[in-house]
Amino acid sequence: MPPLTGTLSGHRIKFRQLSFPVSIGVLPHEREGPQQLLIDLEIELRPDLPDPQEDVALVLNYDNIRTRIVELAQARHYNLLESLARELLGIFDGEETISRVRLSVQKPDVYADCIAVGYEVDYATRN
Repeated sequence: MPPLTGTLSGHRIKFRQLSFPVSIGVLPHEREGPQQLLIDLEIELRPDLPDPQEDVALVLNYDNIRTRIVELAQARHYNLLESLARELLGIFDGEETISRVRLSVQKPDVYADCIAVGYEVDYATRN
């Protein structure tokens, strides 16, 4: 296939509804056991990155990102979704290929009349 002749204006990696149990919440019943968490994540990559040309070493390892998210979220109890989300953003600090992250953390089992309650944050890296 011939190389693209246009300009790449953006590309991203997305996680949709990554789901796993975590210890989160301030209410007594929330501390009785883990609650299901849903994470939506959009990682905006720098548009000037070179074409990886099928070289896996030149792309962001999303398996590693997923593992780090789950491990960090399950490492301790969090009172607030806001605190968990901001801590998860630390995973992306210093990652030179990333320009922006949008992260949403949601608890799906809070209200019977609502699919989920959550917190979303946009983060621009300093790279």
